[in-house]
Amino acid sequence: MSERLPSNVKQDRDPGGRSLLRLEHDGDAVEVATVGAQVLRWLRQGTDVLWTASQPKYADGQPVRGGVPLVFPWFGDHPADAKLPAHGFARNRTWQLVHANETPEVVLQLGDDDATRAMWPHAFRLRLSVVLGSRLRLGLSIENTGTAPFRCEQALHTYFGVGDIATASVHGLEASPHTEHAAAPETGWDPRQPLRFRAETDRIFQRVPERLELRAPLLSRTVVLQTTGAASAIVWNPWPAKTAKLSQMAADDWQRFCCIESANVREAAIELAPGASHTLTLRLECSAG
Repeated sequence: MSERLPSNVKQDRDPGGRSLLRLEHDGDAVEVATVGAQVLRWLRQGTDVLWTASQPKYADGQPVRGGVPLVFPWFGDHPADAKLPAHGFARNRTWQLVHANETPEVVLQLGDDDATRAMWPHAFRLRLSVVLGSRLRLGLSIENTGTAPFRCEQALHTYFGVGDIATASVHGLEASPHTEHAAAPETGWDPRQPLRFRAETDRIFQRVPERLELRAPLLSRTVVLQTTGAASAIVWNPWPAKTAKLSQMAADDWQRFCCIESANVREAAIELAPGASHTLTLRLECSAG
């Protein structure tokens, strides 16, 4: 992007020296790395609503564990080739800034090239819009720019700080069907009640409502997630045993975060005809309570 950035959108560097964009509005800020178009922090009056692992690595071609990594074109491990990157390649690629305005808003873009087509043989255009106001709005658009239809998965893999996972709860998923993928999940929990964390949790919910709440009493915080174009949600906390196997994590990191991923995965994967597009939008609002 050649034109000058608005005064409330600044170019900066993350702790690893990678390029990032910092949007500022009424004392709040959001930082977006060009690697993976990953939102790294969302600061509300100086306090980050998101969570980052205790031993983060800011390396080219790698996502940071925390913030909002992007998932595309597959969720989890590749179904046929374990050597391909988990959660797809979009979070490992460097995106290009294509638009910025005073709202403030930035739009970053990623298209297919020889490297992506070697992993996934389709032509596409991804755009991530980041808008900062009293709320944070993220919009992830997928466009099929090729001549053949394709099927893909997508997610905004959002890490939220909760202070104490034992007191946190997720509200709104009580009526949504789910599958549990944790190695050692909680047994005997009541799916008709708000989700609480009592063991490793890795639940994929389908036919989810547009509004969810994450309550974090230790932080005196409630985060409202409002989505459009998202049929799935994944709620994840690794608990100690899995944390020990994960990069960038200290042994007790599991106690202070959970992920609520706004997504279209598994049976809700997106199918796009040539020239068609789909947008998943997530609006986050944080309030005391």
